[in-house]
Formats: sequence, structure tokens, C-alpha cells
Amino acid sequence: MLIQRPSRSDAFLILVYWLLAAPIIFFSYLQQFGLERALAGILYTISLDTLSVYALVFGLLPLALARRNAGVVLGVLVVFVVLDAHLYWLGYGVLFDEEPLRWNLLAVLNAVMQHTKSYGMLGVLMAGKRYFDVQKRLLQTQQAQTESELRNLKAQLDPHFLFNNLNVLRGLIQHDPAEANEYLNRFASLYRFLIRHKDDDFVTLAEELRFVDEYVYLLRHRFGAAYAFRQTLPEAAELDQLLVVPGTLQLLVENAIKHNAGDEENPLLIEIEASDTELNVHHPRRPKLTPVDSIGLGLANLRERYRLLFGQEIRVEDTAAGFRVTVPVLRQRRAWAAGSEPVAVRAAG
Repeated sequence: MLIQRPSRSDAFLILVYWLLAAPIIFFSYLQQFGLERALAGILYTISLDTLSVYALVFGLLPLALARRNAGVVLGVLVVFVVLDAHLYWLGYGVLFDEEPLRWNLLAVLNAVMQHTKSYGMLGVLMAGKRYFDVQKRLLQTQQAQTESELRNLKAQLDPHFLFNNLNVLRGLIQHDPAEANEYLNRFASLYRFLIRHKDDDFVTLAEELRFVDEYVYLLRHRFGAAYAFRQTLPEAAELDQLLVVPGTLQLLVENAIKHNAGDEENPLLIEIEASDTELNVHHPRRPKLTPVDSIGLGLANLRERYRLLFGQEIRVEDTAAGFRVTVPVLRQRRAWAAGSEPVAVRAAG
């Protein structure tokens, strides 16, 4: 079952609801049953109603939205209704009924109706809030996607990027036509990736690594051996099952080279490591003598996309010795739907 965690705003809404509703319910209990049983009754009401709403809004609702097997959803709903009715019948029977409890179907059905009315208002409020939260997440995701597309388009049209690579290509044409042909193929492959995945939220790690390989190939022709690269990866079969946000590695490698000096006699080593849960890029800190102007929009945008699409945070470790960025990885059969738990997806791209 896909159980979600309530947010702070969810907890605040529940608190406000009970601050308003509990005094009214308590006064009713007090008039009928006296102080001691009224206190026990209000505590039981708050606990049972909150638990029931939590199970519905954060458990059954995500299960239904994930489009799981209808039989599974129906079975879980039946179990919930039966268990909830018995908790209501037993709890209030012990607290308030003078006569011994006797189980019968009519009593259980009555408990279903009574308890549905008891937690109905809170349930409607929480479900409504979750709906608006999902809509907000969708809007934020679309905004982040649009910003990412603009950044990628800018990178594609960046005159410095084009000039540097065309300058390298011109030199290769003059001195090594065969290598120039290979360089042009790699350059075109990089742009095909950008165009193919410009609208995608996810790509496989295998595709992302192929893309960064093309990017590194271009960098080596531009900077020689000033920058070195090392990859520590899962088995090849795993790479096609793991998902990341498109352009993740290219951005992190680009930032490393942009802000750190390389030397052919002492190359800056940029390491890429991946597991089935996370991907990280790290390197020693070797700031360039002339600082590079940057407002950090690329990393900030990437952080926001992972937060919205994966529901997880990017970790950045910035020390005097080194710089490391760790991003989450998801398996291909599960990806993040904004505002919900991971759900099944088809292959990206």
C-alpha cells in the first residue's frame, strides 16, 4: 500500500480542525456522560477520527490514484471499513454504553454510518487540501520544466559553446579529417539527445551516461588532458532500469570545469559514481584564478526538478577540499508523479 506522509500544513489543518471541533463535541459528551467519560470520549474521538482520515487520504486515495488493480483497492477498502466500524463500535460501547456489548451485523452497519458522519468533515477538508496541493505541484513542475527547456535552449544556442566547438572542428579538419568526422558525429549526437529529451521528465541512466560521454569527448578535444574522468557504475543491465532527470550529468560536469582549473600535468579528476539509489559527481576544489560569474541557476533548477518529480532533495557537500553533488535515482518501473507516491511508468524517451 502506498502510504504517504502528511506535510506540516496537513498537520496544521488537523490541529486547527480539532481546536474548533473538539470543544463542541466535548461539551456534548459532558452533558450526557459526565466529566471522566467525556474526557476519555473526546480523546478517543480525536484519535480514531484522525487515524481513519489518515488511512483514507494518505493510504487509500493514493492507492486508487496509482491505478492499481481494482480488486486490490476494493479489498483494502472493505478491510478498512470493517476494521474501522469495529473500532468505533467497541470503543464507544466500552466508554458510553451501560449494557454489555453484543456483536451483531446491524450494530456494525450502524457503526459504519455513525463513524462516517463523525470523521466526514475532516476527511473532506483533508482530501480537498490534498487536491489543491497536487495542483500546486503540477504547476510548479510545469514551471520548472519550462525553465529547464529555456536553459537547455540557451545552452544549445550559446555562441561561446558553438564557437569553441566549431573552432576545434576547424583545426581537426585541417590536420586530421578522420578525427574531424568523428568529432562532428559526436557533436551531432549531443544535440540529438537534447532535442529528443527536451520534453521528458526522466531518462535512463544508460542514456544519460551516453550523453555525457559525448560531452566529455568534446571537452577532451578542447582542454586536452587537463581534466580526467572516472566512472564507478552498477552492472550494464541496471543502467537501463535507473532513471534520472535529463542533463543531470552534463550540468554537473559543466559546473566542475567552469569553476575549477585543470592542468595536463596534474589533471582535475571528476568522478561519477552511481548505485541503484543515487548518483553523485565529485571532484577536488581547485578554484580558477579568475572567478567565473555565476548565479547558480542551473543547479537551483536541477534541485527544484528533483524535488518536484522525485520528491527528494539533492545533497550538496561543499568543503575546502572538494565539491560533491548527490542526486536521487529511481528504478524504471517506478517514477514520481507530482504530489503522489511513485507509480508505474513506461520507458522514458
